[in-house]
Order: sequence, then C-alpha cells, then structure tokens
Amino acid sequence: MLMRAKCLVAALWIPLFAACGLRGQDTVEFFPVDQIQPGLKGVGKTVFEGDKIEEFQVEFLGVLKNVLAPQHDIILGRLSGGPLEKTGVVAGMSGSPVYVDGKLVGAIALSFPFSKEALAGITPIEDMIDVVPRQTPSASPAAPIANLHVAPIPGSAGAVRLIPDGENPSFDWTPMPRKGDGGDDFAALRLPIRFGGFSQEVINTYAPLFRQMGFEPMRGGTISGGPDLGSGKVEIAPGSMISLLLVRGDLNLNVDCTVTYRKGDDLYACGHRFLLTGPAKIPFAPSRVLATVANLASSFKVDVPGALAGSITQDRFGAIYGVVGEKVPLIPVHIRLDSSLNRVVEYNFDVVKESFLSPLLMNLAVISSLSATERMLGPSTVEIKGAIRLANSEPVEIDDVVSGETNAPMAAALSAAAPLGLLLNNAFPDLQIEGVDLSIIARTGKRIANLEQAWSSKSEVSPGDKIEVTVVLRTPTGETFTQKLPVEIPESVADKMLSLVVGSGSAMNVLQTRFSLLAAAPRDLRQLVQALNKTRRSNRVYALLMAPQRSFVFQGDEFPSPPPSLVQTFLADPAVASNMTLSGTSIVGDFETKAIPYAIRGQKTLLLKVVDQGD
Repeated sequence: MLMRAKCLVAALWIPLFAACGLRGQDTVEFFPVDQIQPGLKGVGKTVFEGDKIEEFQVEFLGVLKNVLAPQHDIILGRLSGGPLEKTGVVAGMSGSPVYVDGKLVGAIALSFPFSKEALAGITPIEDMIDVVPRQTPSASPAAPIANLHVAPIPGSAGAVRLIPDGENPSFDWTPMPRKGDGGDDFAALRLPIRFGGFSQEVINTYAPLFRQMGFEPMRGGTISGGPDLGSGKVEIAPGSMISLLLVRGDLNLNVDCTVTYRKGDDLYACGHRFLLTGPAKIPFAPSRVLATVANLASSFKVDVPGALAGSITQDRFGAIYGVVGEKVPLIPVHIRLDSSLNRVVEYNFDVVKESFLSPLLMNLAVISSLSATERMLGPSTVEIKGAIRLANSEPVEIDDVVSGETNAPMAAALSAAAPLGLLLNNAFPDLQIEGVDLSIIARTGKRIANLEQAWSSKSEVSPGDKIEVTVVLRTPTGETFTQKLPVEIPESVADKMLSLVVGSGSAMNVLQTRFSLLAAAPRDLRQLVQALNKTRRSNRVYALLMAPQRSFVFQGDEFPSPPPSLVQTFLADPAVASNMTLSGTSIVGDFETKAIPYAIRGQKTLLLKVVDQGD
C-alpha cells in the first residue's frame, strides 16, 4: 500500500513539474548586451535532424555597434558543435536562441558568406521583443495604390472605367528594399523558401526576385502534420523550426526559420525581418528537419511543415512575432483547366492574404498550373474566365484572352493577379475576399483577330442619333468575321465634327491616357469593383466618341463642354479649383462589343459630321 501511495504521489507530481517546465519559458531572464565580453562562452539551440532540439557552443567575439541600422547592434560569435564544423552556419538557423548561464542573449541572424568558420551575427533579444507595438493603434483606411486611375463613362450615371498606368501596365513586384548580397561583409541568413507543385521553369524565372527579397528558392513538399488548429495546441519551444505557409494545398510554398523565444502563446522567431511588412497575417506550422546538408556556398536544412499552429502578426526589422493558436483568413483558390491535351485538370489551394504577396503567389500558381500541361514556347492561346468572390460586394469578373508566340500563360496569369492586387492595395474596411474561381481553356496556336476595316451606318449624324459601326476582323489564317457596335450620339453634342476611334482595349487605354481626363482613385469598394469590372480587355472591340470640347473632371465626375460661367465659378474658389482637371478634348461616348474567343489588335478612326436634324 505504501508503495502504491508513493507511485500515486509521483504520478501527481509529474504533470506539475511538466507544467512548471512550460511556464519556465515565461520567466526566462535576458542577458544584457553591455555585459558581452570577448571570450565569454554560451550555448545555442536548434534542430539539425527530426524535431530534436540540440545544443551547440558559442564563443562571443564582441559587439558591433550600429552595424545594421541606427541603434541596432549585432553580437559577433563563433559557433561550434554538432555538424557546424562541416556545414558552417546553416540556412534555416535564423532565430536559433543563444544563452549565457541560462539567460537569453538573442538569436542567430547573420553570417559571413563563404566563410571557412562558423561565424555568426546574433540579434539581441531586446531588439526582437521590441517588434510588438506597445499599444494597438486604431485602424486607418489604406491609401490607394498610386497608379490606379479611373475615368468616368459618359452617360453611365457615375460609372467609371479602370485605366491602367500607361508606363506600368502590368502589376510590378520589383520595387522593394533589397537585402544585402553579402560578399565579404555580413549578410542576413537567407530564409529557405520551398516550392511544392510549382514548375521548375517558374522557380528559375522568379528565383532572382526571391533572392532579392532575401530567400533561397528550393524544392519542397509536405507531410501529414497531425491535428490542425482547434483540436489541441502544438508545443513549439525555442530552438524548434517553424514554416510560414504562403500557399498550401495542391501547390505549396513555405518559408522556414527557428523560434527564439516563447512566452505563453507569444512567439518570437527569425532574428531578422521576413519581408518587413510591419503588421502581417501569415499562418505558420511546426517543421520537421529531414537532413542538414553541407554546402560550400551555403549549407541548408531539408524540412517539411506539419499542421497549422498559429499566425505571424508582426514582421519587423529585428524579428517576426506570432501567436500560437491564432487563425488568419486565407484566400481559397480553385482552378479548372481545359488543357490542349483534351483533358480537364482541377487545382485547389489556399493563398495567404497579403497585399504584396497574394498577387505574386496567384501569378506563380496560375503559370505553374498551365506549364504542367501547356507549352511556354510557340504559338498558344489562353482563355481565362472567373471571379474574385467578395463578401460585401458583387464579384470582380475575370474575362480575357491572351495569344502569342511565347509566354501566353504568363500574360494570362496577370489577368487574375492584377485585380487581386488592386483589391488588396486599396483595402477598404469592408473588403472580405471569399475566394477566387478560375476557368481556363488552353489551345495550341494563335487566336488573334486584327482589326482590318471599320465603317458606320451613317457618316452624318445628329444629336440623339443611334448608329451602328461594323468592324471587320481578320485571323492569321485569313478568315474574316464582323462585329457590330451600337453607338449613340449624345443630345448635348454641339460640335461640327466628332472622332470615333475603334480598336482593342489596350489601344483605347493608351488613347484615353493621352487625350482624356483621368479621375482620382475609387472612393469606396463598390466603385473600385465597378471600375475593375469595366477594365478594358483583349477580347472585345471598344470605341471612344471624342469631341473637341473643353471639359473638366471634379471629384470623379466629368463635365464635358461646360458653360463658361460654371468654369469661372469653380475656378473662383481655390479649394474647388485644386480638385479640377481641365482638358481640351472630351470623351462623349464609350462603347464596347461582347466578348469573343480571340485577342483583338489594332484600331481605326472614323470622322462623323454633325448636322442639325432639319438640314
């Protein structure tokens, strides 16, 4: 009986000791940077294989003041133990905690590229815990993207059309802070970014961009990670690896680093920035190391992520910060591909919701989905349709045709990535993206229709007239077909001559940018969605009816041929005049045909003589 009682007491004490061990993370003391002296010894923790946290030795060499940025010091240390003699500092060790007498000094963060020794820079823990704001600021509306312009559509009761920036028509991911290339100087440890399901062509094409961002592209995959969020907390300790999950599903993309410090559910990792986005919403999962590979240029870990464990909410200069158990919204994506191999392929995956990353990842995913079955070189055509579903608005429609000799899949991918980026960069408070659905038809061969001729049913028109414009389109095979375009002459026209320019969407965008007025950015989500749905596309014929009238735009509304008294009234008030844009040419009509399965090119100009109805 006495023995059984002792066993019972021991059984009761074991969970208590375990709980104390977990709470001990909350009471870890910090080792002050000003007490670091050359020759001081410490230990670090990281994972070299599996999920076992192992120790390595650290000899401190000194502190470099203000080496990375004002008031950002780096502790220099020499590492040894485990495989480090062969590998040097390993990519994926970013965030590995370093201790002196059980007190936390900081995290491994920097290395010397091509160094013969395992020399590392250590970010002080004080810099890492400062990444969390002291108080939560009130949310403020996001500023609109600079190159987003909308133009009023005449006669459409306030409707607007999106006009892409003529100097930068495609979504641009390159303007960003560059991470140091290293050389003989310090360089932040590159974070391994692992691609699963993405084509090698896509990885090779975009590798320079990811390296510029501070990542090292690698092949990757996933394994079953056990229970997901909500069915039990995942124990993640300092020294263990985590993966930031950017894409998961039929395609996977994750970035790896090491946990430095955990206090309750609060978690600090990496020891340097991820992208320096500030506030973030990126899910993370624990990661299992399959092997540590020694490499002359940069050794690295091969690992695979498990189940969701929480989310990263801050991405700052000194560290990333997250919360274990916190969920973040992702963007579900479904792609149905009717391939040129006469079979249907479907892909389902989730993409992180972030203004910079989401359109880039969407672009890569669509290209990879197409390149798995379609040609990237040679004549091809991609017809893409779908929608970005929103909770509090009508969907953003995606509908375009891209055709050419090379890279048609890359151009088609932008048809989905660009509107997603514009939505996220103009993040109105009521924006909630429920998902993206795409239906893609891929064909071998070009489906281009060149605008060959255009004529109107009348060359002399009167105010209020309705005429019909016939457009002749010719394909590369010599086939011709026609499109009919109804055009209405406004009642307010008082000029003697009008120009009717008929052509492709891109040609009309260039024309409108040069000769017409562009209003300010959209005022709300409804207007933004409306403008995105009126974006000119490649698979329609458009027409602009232009008059040599003085006009102006005020607060997003166009006033064609305004009375002189109205112009003088507006100009007399400086506050009003500063919001006016004047022009000598006015667009008095904006028309388009229905979509066709061809990419249209070219333009024609028709002159219309305006006569009185009694003439």
